[in-house]
Amino acid sequence: MVAGTRYWDDIDGEFDIPVEEITGTLPEGLTGTLYRNGSGRWNIGSSPVESIYDADGMVSAFVLNGAGVRFRNRFVRTRHFVQSTRAGRPIGRGFSAQRPGGIRANALRLPVNTANTSVMMNNDRLLALWEGGRPHELDPDSLDTYGMSDLGGALRGPVGAYSAHYTLDPETGAKVNFGFDPYFPRIDLRWALRGVSGAERRRRLRDLVGEAVPRVRLRLYETDTDGVTRYLRAVPLPGMGIVHDMALTRRYAIFVVSPMRINPWALTGHASFWDSMRFLTDTPTYFLLAPRSGGPVRTVETDAFYHWHFTNAYDDGDDVVVELPRFAPHTYEGVKNYTAHVRSGSAQVGGADPSDAVVLTRFRIGSSGRVTREPLADFGCEFPQIDPRRSTRRHDYSYVAVQDPVRFQGQGIARIDHRSGAGQVFCPPGNVLVEPTFVPRPGGDAEDDGWVITVGYQESHHRSRLMVFDAAGIADGPVAEAWLPFHVPMSYHGTFTSRVAR
Repeated sequence: MVAGTRYWDDIDGEFDIPVEEITGTLPEGLTGTLYRNGSGRWNIGSSPVESIYDADGMVSAFVLNGAGVRFRNRFVRTRHFVQSTRAGRPIGRGFSAQRPGGIRANALRLPVNTANTSVMMNNDRLLALWEGGRPHELDPDSLDTYGMSDLGGALRGPVGAYSAHYTLDPETGAKVNFGFDPYFPRIDLRWALRGVSGAERRRRLRDLVGEAVPRVRLRLYETDTDGVTRYLRAVPLPGMGIVHDMALTRRYAIFVVSPMRINPWALTGHASFWDSMRFLTDTPTYFLLAPRSGGPVRTVETDAFYHWHFTNAYDDGDDVVVELPRFAPHTYEGVKNYTAHVRSGSAQVGGADPSDAVVLTRFRIGSSGRVTREPLADFGCEFPQIDPRRSTRRHDYSYVAVQDPVRFQGQGIARIDHRSGAGQVFCPPGNVLVEPTFVPRPGGDAEDDGWVITVGYQESHHRSRLMVFDAAGIADGPVAEAWLPFHVPMSYHGTFTSRVAR
């Protein structure tokens, strides 16, 4: 467990360097580029940034060209990055942080787009993705920022959001993603108040005003192999909550709406969006199953829980199987605290009991709406990944970042064999390892024939390195490590492409 805070130091700058120190042997055939997105600076001038939501995005590239490794990083030149750098302080409203100036300075403002969560290759552009707005286009070689994109006019709604978590359909090669779309319900006051007067008119008017709160729907998009994005459909939500990720089967696009809800009046500026969130203990969690071919959305209730990320989903006859790391309801305050105060070292997910761990869980949704669940591992984990070629279909292996039950920091990575339930775990003391990424071996078809790559931070030397594992032997440790002469702060999500960046 890394207890220190140097992991959250700012990176020393922007680099484009060959990696001179490589231990072990880089596998033959492992060529391409690992892109990762996340935090890069935790201070703007003299102002600290406390929340992972509000940190400016920095994209890193580890380029494996068959002869060695090259490292390159650039901050995404968002409007917020440029203006706050010039001002020497944060200048926009964040998701967790408010602008100076109180209610008036924050009212009717959405969080600034920090482009800090994930990346997606889209033909000759690299997209820096963020939850609540349009993607930023980058040059995949230099990582220079071209600017925000509406993906050829496909993105709809006043925000035009395109989320951080797309899902691959391996049958078509398309990438399916979503974006939130806040709206106010339309109310015809003339019709609603027609024929009433006096006290009854005033009562009905109060009821109508109470209904006219902002609501949220999701808009679903598909980007084909030519990079063309088209709008698919809208998915209404049963409440204004956080929907961070999606899953895909051959029949459905799947979302989970937990009882963690944002008070829509956060738009008034009285508190941050994060501080306006509450866990509604008497409200179920909903699975939303949106048919990809059109038609009504299935809404299925189950016992309350929270989650951030999906592992995978697939159809099994008439049933739908969904796998994800599940947060128990009693860990809600920890779920909130770690994101708001992750740098302090005091952010806790739950108690010290292993039952408080974030448990990899399989849900089975029957055609009748009955939901059953079973744990898939006896240790806590997050940031689950699979062989992307198995997306929308049953998979045998999951790769995860190991989750300490007390703090939301990954100590290592693990592989879980769902046929036997066995787990291979690699957790070196004094290290933090981020989300693992599976890379298939060229020409190989087996689900575990390839490598798992991640980025690890070693506290004792305050350095980071690219780590390469044989996917079938995670417990054996890395077969190669490419050591940087400095550390890289936490990155959240990434992607690997066989294209070798120039």
